[in-house]
Amino acid sequence: MHKILVVEDETSVLQILKKALESQGYMVITADTGETAMNWIKEVSLDLAIIDLGLPDINGVEVCRAIKGNPRTRSTPVIILTGNTTNDARIESNLGASAELFLNKPISIAELRRAVTQILEKADKEKMLLRATFKRLAGTNKTTGIPNT
Repeated sequence: MHKILVVEDETSVLQILKKALESQGYMVITADTGETAMNWIKEVSLDLAIIDLGLPDINGVEVCRAIKGNPRTRSTPVIILTGNTTNDARIESNLGASAELFLNKPISIAELRRAVTQILEKADKEKMLLRATFKRLAGTNKTTGIPNT
């Protein structure tokens, strides 16, 4: 079961997102502040983080930077939710955050589900490829590059 962290300071939006994702079979962890999100990131192995850009304490970009800057969590995909629809805001935020996707609020549940499914499928494929590469390398002599026999 995939674990998704949803960080949103508007309680009604947070509950809608949680319910929509849980109905798809995901385990959803919620946070209404950046600080709470940072604590969850330290404690739980996540498959995806969905972060509101405009949090009351820590900007959503900072939360994303914390995820992407930590070797343990840097491969965790991040979706940023934003009410700011200008391209300047998206460019500036993405340069510092390296989020996989920006979605404008209000967001349709169908659009959210589609984005989550696609990002998690891509992440799962990347993990399988990485495991296969490690497995192949483990069967190779590290000095010569020749397969072990």
